[in-house]
Amino acid sequence: MDIRVTEPAETPPKLALSPLASVGAKLDVRDLLRMINRRKWHIVGIVVVVVAATGLLLSQLTPEYRATALVMLDTRKAKVTNTADVLSGLTVDVAAVQTEIEVLKSATLLGRVVDKLGLQRDPEYGAPPASGLNVAVRAVRGYLDRVLGTGARPRSIGTDDTPRSKAISTLAHSVQIATRGRSYVIGVSLDSVEAAKARRIVDTIADFYLVDQLQAKLDANRLATNFFNERLDELRRNLEASERAVADFREKSGLTIAKDSNITTQSLAELNSQLIQARAQKADRESRLIALEQASRNPALLGSITEVLANPLISALRAQEAEVARRIGDLGQRYGDSHPRLLQARAEQGQIQARIGGEVAKIIASVKGDAEAARSKEAELQAQVDLLEKRAGGLGQTEVQLRQLEREAASSRAIYEDFLKRSKELREQRDIQQPDARILSPATVSAGIVFPRYGLAIGLAVAAGLIIGIAIVTLLERLDGGFRTGEQIERMTGRALVGMIPTVGKTTLAKLSPARFAVQRPTSAYAEALRSTQTAVMLGTLDRPPRVIMVTSSLPGEGKSTFSCSLAALIARSSPDKKVIVIDCDLRRSSVLKSLNVPLPEGTLDEYLSGAKSLEQVIGRDEESGLYYIAARANTPNSAEILDSNSMRDFVHSLARQFDLVFLDTPPLMAVSDARVAARFADYIVFLVQWEKTTRELAVNALKLVRDLRKDVGVVLTQVNVRRHSRYGYGDYGYYYSKYRDYYTN
Repeated sequence: MDIRVTEPAETPPKLALSPLASVGAKLDVRDLLRMINRRKWHIVGIVVVVVAATGLLLSQLTPEYRATALVMLDTRKAKVTNTADVLSGLTVDVAAVQTEIEVLKSATLLGRVVDKLGLQRDPEYGAPPASGLNVAVRAVRGYLDRVLGTGARPRSIGTDDTPRSKAISTLAHSVQIATRGRSYVIGVSLDSVEAAKARRIVDTIADFYLVDQLQAKLDANRLATNFFNERLDELRRNLEASERAVADFREKSGLTIAKDSNITTQSLAELNSQLIQARAQKADRESRLIALEQASRNPALLGSITEVLANPLISALRAQEAEVARRIGDLGQRYGDSHPRLLQARAEQGQIQARIGGEVAKIIASVKGDAEAARSKEAELQAQVDLLEKRAGGLGQTEVQLRQLEREAASSRAIYEDFLKRSKELREQRDIQQPDARILSPATVSAGIVFPRYGLAIGLAVAAGLIIGIAIVTLLERLDGGFRTGEQIERMTGRALVGMIPTVGKTTLAKLSPARFAVQRPTSAYAEALRSTQTAVMLGTLDRPPRVIMVTSSLPGEGKSTFSCSLAALIARSSPDKKVIVIDCDLRRSSVLKSLNVPLPEGTLDEYLSGAKSLEQVIGRDEESGLYYIAARANTPNSAEILDSNSMRDFVHSLARQFDLVFLDTPPLMAVSDARVAARFADYIVFLVQWEKTTRELAVNALKLVRDLRKDVGVVLTQVNVRRHSRYGYGDYGYYYSKYRDYYTN
């Protein structure tokens, strides 16, 4: 059966690109898939290397486990007594929750954890391994510090590199604290190489957090208790002095206590009662004013003042101050003291503190106004009492003085009893203080290893390997300098592709030369490719079919002799009525005899041209194919001059009249000048390009050497690996040879 191949036109049509972007995208995807298919083993190799490197890296990493404890901010307050707390409970809002998270991250709390668990001696938290060399170095350094007196030098704040500071810093970076969704539950997590150690550290952080909350309440209670105790001593002395004055006056005046029945006396008694309450209120407000004024001079005491804690604006400002303080700490560690962002944060801190001071000043002014109002009320009541006492004509001056002393004593007693009651309440609260949070779940260790995540790492390695592999093979494709398609040849050289000759394996040849194989297997894919090339050459020059065809290439080894001998032998075998001859014009490295596997005639080309041999002596004939041939002698001196002689020109013209086709097997164009000389005798030049091997620049430069000869030139791709070529998806000779070679050929 015969392969039907349409010959390429002189100027092959270009592939028309669709204006639709979708079509272009589909073509790009197909090209990408074809590239991946033909380079799949490169990609697989790169993926294997990346996965192996990742596996090696993972094998060097120490597995880590995660422990997580849950702390809940308690919104339900257990009210054991009806008395007001000195330090109010936590107002749970977004700012408060963030503030508590910062407390959990604070260096003070983490420092306690480091001190309790001795993390400064743990290599995982910055301590050097306990090797003999490290112990010796520390011993020598301690001895030198004692001798030179350098051990007590103070460290600057910015260069604190003590083991404790390193452990605190490492712990702060390792611990993970965040809320669970939109709840009031805070998760405290830590990754460590030891599951037990991670659980121990997380539990200690949660415990110290609760202890810190409870300690803050106890400190506030203690400050308030101390204040009340100091005031009670003073009030007790005032009460004793007032009661002693009443007793002494009675003893001196001889008056006794009696009931008054008139309206004036009753009114006076009521006013006295109101006056006592006014004095107690005045004393209470003055004591609050004193406490506020003391707290304004010492901001640390503001947390124990009820008026300050009840102010929502101050609570919000204190939360902002805590956030800014945290930022200042982070910026101080990351940058220097003079960094603009640090200065801006400090300025913001100063503004917040100024606003807090302004609010405290407003509270002090308000309390001071209340105290002034209480004093005014007391003075007004005192004036009314004095007026009634003057109206009470039945009472003597002595009794009036006695009642005045009794009122003062009663007022002092009421104030003392009020302070004594509040002091007892504070002592009772001290024993029932509770933190504003509780441990919802103690530390639990994850079921498996959290770092490294082997499955995810391997998956990412595979993905990275695929990306790297595709990138590398894309680069290789871009750097590919060989010809693979006729479209590339026609675009870069301006010459038509007239044939694509597949490579024939040694197993297929079975010890035959390619020319013998084409003769003995005329229906093979190799023979059909040669026949298609002949058809393309003949149809491409319909006006005057060529009789002298020169075969050349850029460099040696591209299959010139094999192609010329195979094509000539196939034509001679297929058309017995045609006389075909091959002339070996490579006078430096003759290879026609080897390609045809025929004996050497009596003479060679140079001997005939020199007149030493006759034409019958130099022409040989292959009996199997009927092909005539003329051999050349290797390493012939002055080969270019011989080919450029008039004798050679006349000889070729004479053979063209005697034979139907004359093939000139010439040397490579880029190696020597012989081919350019012989090209003058040819009607048609077949330029061979080895598939994938011949570089594009070299082929273009070689074709430039024959463009001035004004000869018809056709390009043939040789040694095409049709199986690999089909992976490029080109619709040319090679694609059909690969797909359908068994359909039309044996």
